[in-house]
Amino acid sequence: RGHNVHVLTRRANRNLSVEENLEGVIIHRYNVSFQSAVAYTVSSLINTSRTFNKIFKETPFDLINFHQPFSALGIVLSRRARKIPKIHTFHSSWPKEYEIKTGSCGVGSFIRKWIERRALSSCKKIVVLSEYSREQILNIHKVPLNQIEIIPGGVDTEGFAPASDKANVKAELGIPSNKFLLFTVRNLVPRMGLENLINAMVIIIKEKPNAVLVIGGSGFLEERLKKQVEDLGLESYVKFAGLIEEERLPLYYRAADLFILPSRCLEGFGLVTLEALSCGTPVLGTPVGGTKEILGRLDKELLFKDIEAKSMAEKILLYLSSKDLLMLSKKCRDFVVSNYSWDRVVSKYERLYSKFVS
Repeated sequence: RGHNVHVLTRRANRNLSVEENLEGVIIHRYNVSFQSAVAYTVSSLINTSRTFNKIFKETPFDLINFHQPFSALGIVLSRRARKIPKIHTFHSSWPKEYEIKTGSCGVGSFIRKWIERRALSSCKKIVVLSEYSREQILNIHKVPLNQIEIIPGGVDTEGFAPASDKANVKAELGIPSNKFLLFTVRNLVPRMGLENLINAMVIIIKEKPNAVLVIGGSGFLEERLKKQVEDLGLESYVKFAGLIEEERLPLYYRAADLFILPSRCLEGFGLVTLEALSCGTPVLGTPVGGTKEILGRLDKELLFKDIEAKSMAEKILLYLSSKDLLMLSKKCRDFVVSNYSWDRVVSKYERLYSKFVS
């Protein structure tokens, strides 16, 4: 829309360039050291600030939009950034995610909470993607209500579009057309509830032996989840696709008969939900966080009763036996196009930015 946009992000590996022009958006990547936690922290803060200062000499910014508290801290500490209006898009609570991942509320959680609060306090406005996230930030950081604005996530409705022939897409992924494909894509971490979904498959295949679950994503639980599949004798019914490349992700959504979101907690919004729905794939999700808001607006029957395996299995079996999936597919697609297209979301951000840019 004619704006000059720069992205500052961590250089995750040495194969990535330090600077890249991606369709007019300039991406700057700062180096970090992975030798130790201390080295990572120090190098992140120093190099974020240093890279920002370097960019700022050539491009004076009108506004900064943070998306992650740790990288934000390096800019907050820069003298050059002090007078620039800042907005923070709050995706999820960093200390809460740490506590769930480690089972600890110790020093690590305290430090993350302090960093998150420091980043938030530097901002004129905090954007959340859901009412759930708004309540979370109010409870954890006591941010004034009038400082928070809800702008939901968006989806590329052209890139994530329905398949003209689902059988052909399944064939492209090596999945027989007579299989009922259940798909989920998640970070393989505890809060995602994948253990419960795998347990649900034990019940599902007794009634629908042609059902298969494909799990996309990576994370430290991968080996444990694969062992669970092996112990339950589900090797023929549960497949791990690993980290799916962005350009291939729509294929999996299109091929799926149902997308499953089994989150246990902290589901701030769920962009994967929108991506699947945009591809015309019905989504069944646990009644957790932002999922309740998205699916609740579309059709409350798409929500599981709770996060337990038995409830998931019962609802999945109900929909696998449904003759109305084609009609539901169109309803899902229309819902996303009408409410969550990037064009709508970007307009909301543009209106918000204009309040702080003279």
